[in-house]
Amino acid sequence: MIRTQILSDLIIDEKLLDRIKVENFLLVYLNLRPCSRMNLPAELPKGDSIGREIDEQIFPKWGQIQSETDPSKRLAAIASLKRDMRDAFETIVLSSEHYKAHLNWAKKLELHSRLVAVRPTVSEFYLYNNRKIGNRLKRLMRERERLKAKTYKNATPTMDRVRFTYPEEFEGSWLKEMGRTLGYPDCCVDAYASDRRKGVNVEKRASQQIEKIEQHAEIEPLTYFIGYFFPCSPNCKEALSKGKEFHERLCVISSKLGDLYSHLVAENLRNVRHQPEIISEYRKRANSYP
Repeated sequence: MIRTQILSDLIIDEKLLDRIKVENFLLVYLNLRPCSRMNLPAELPKGDSIGREIDEQIFPKWGQIQSETDPSKRLAAIASLKRDMRDAFETIVLSSEHYKAHLNWAKKLELHSRLVAVRPTVSEFYLYNNRKIGNRLKRLMRERERLKAKTYKNATPTMDRVRFTYPEEFEGSWLKEMGRTLGYPDCCVDAYASDRRKGVNVEKRASQQIEKIEQHAEIEPLTYFIGYFFPCSPNCKEALSKGKEFHERLCVISSKLGDLYSHLVAENLRNVRHQPEIISEYRKRANSYP
């Protein structure tokens, strides 16, 4: 049974972003998607300022490492810095009232949650309501670690930084299983995985598709039914069908929820249109770390 009062309380909680409330919590709670994923600290309220706070603690130490010429001392200093980065993440992010609010809402809505460290200062927060999904996530995370270990072992000085840091993003089978776990249409999952394998810039492809279609027609924002989702095409019928289903279900609960979702998908469309610039800025920051 849908508990309308608790959903109303969720929507007015300022410790969560609106998109996270709807796309990550509500859609999983309503069994409209099997699993959701958010990135920490980026998708917390004031995520940028939280990231800067971590940077202020870490960058001075990284500057000291860059001046170290002894290889053994440099490696030891990097290992120490990564421990400091993890400590900073735990203190600033995991101890924050905002993160604790996410845990509390998962408990209130009787959702399972899983926190997965991706880098010392970056983690993923998953929500799901089926233990089978939890087992699938465990398997995916083990496979990701295996891919990372293999990549580190075979790394070369000229290897692309993104491919080195996120090797799973170039492994077709891993991408397909993760995409389906997150509730994306099969056609979009297959296109995304194929593009990544071929070295196609998915973000640029998706942005260019939007620009091309918008020259002669309007795009239905509901196709972009989840944030950071890249459909195989702006005209994908499967993606649009999901967006319409989600919107209709939310409207039944509350017209305000339906309106909020309409605003979110319009924002998702704008973000995909400008994703290449967003990714460029993110990489500049990521490349600052050891």
